[in-house]
Order: sequence, then C-alpha cells, then structure tokens
Amino acid sequence: MSRARFAFAAHPDTIADLRQLPDDIRDLALLELQNLVHGSDDCLPLKGRLAGFHKVYVDPSVSYRMIIQFRAAPPTSAHPREIYLVAAGSRQDYAVYHSAHLRTGLQQDTETVSATEARVQAARSRSSLVADRSMAAPATPPAAARPTATAPRKAPQR
Repeated sequence: MSRARFAFAAHPDTIADLRQLPDDIRDLALLELQNLVHGSDDCLPLKGRLAGFHKVYVDPSVSYRMIIQFRAAPPTSAHPREIYLVAAGSRQDYAVYHSAHLRTGLQQDTETVSATEARVQAARSRSSLVADRSMAAPATPPAAARPTATAPRKAPQR
C-alpha cells in the first residue's frame, strides 16, 4: 500500500457517529477514510453554512455521508495537511449536515453569534430610566400640549 498523503484527525463526537452506523456502512466509511488519507479525491465541496467542508458518499445508495475538512496539520505531524472528520451519519432529514454545522458553527460564526446574542440581550433588557420613572411618579397621561404662539388659521376651502 502507498504512503499516506494526509494526516488524519477527527472531532471527538465522530467516534460515536461511526459506532452508531450499521456494521456494513461503518466498514465502508472506514475504507473511504483510508482512501482519502492515501490521496483519493472522491469528495464534493459543500456550500452555504458548511462552505470549506466536503461531503463523502459512504454507501452505494448514497444514504450515508461523512463531512470532512482539509486543513493544515499540526506542526508535529509528518504531513503538511490533514483530513479532519467532522461528522458521519445518515443523510435522511439532513442529520449529518446538521451535526456538522453544530460542531463547527461556533468556529465559523463566532462574531455573528456574539453580535446576535448582544442584540437579543439588548432587546430583552429594560432601560433603567423607564424603571426609575415608573416607581417615582404614578402613571398619568401627559397633559395636552398648548401652543405657545397662535398659528394663523387657514380659511376652509369651499
């Protein structure tokens, strides 16, 4: 067998993903991972929220997928790049894509998430001025404002 072209790493939760696959599908997934590490480019790039990641078809009926990422390997690695397994599972109801997004979402959208959380927090908070006013004075409707200068009246048109 040829020398591996890529190092391999996996998200900690993908081990559980692989264990939950049916035995025959798990064998195909491991074989596919071996092929990828040895240089197979049998994967397709993803778009949208998972841009930068790739999907790998596991079984002939394409019911199962793996989501991977090609990235720089750690400095201690013998390889310059590695294949990072993010998720493995069923395509049904986009389960594997949802898992991958949850596992990578914080890395990709940190600024967006914090900005969104700040807006939500601001929307939920109440102004301290409103709280002070409501306790200091009873809620009475304001008196109608009186005009200080008399404005010329326009004659009604006939």
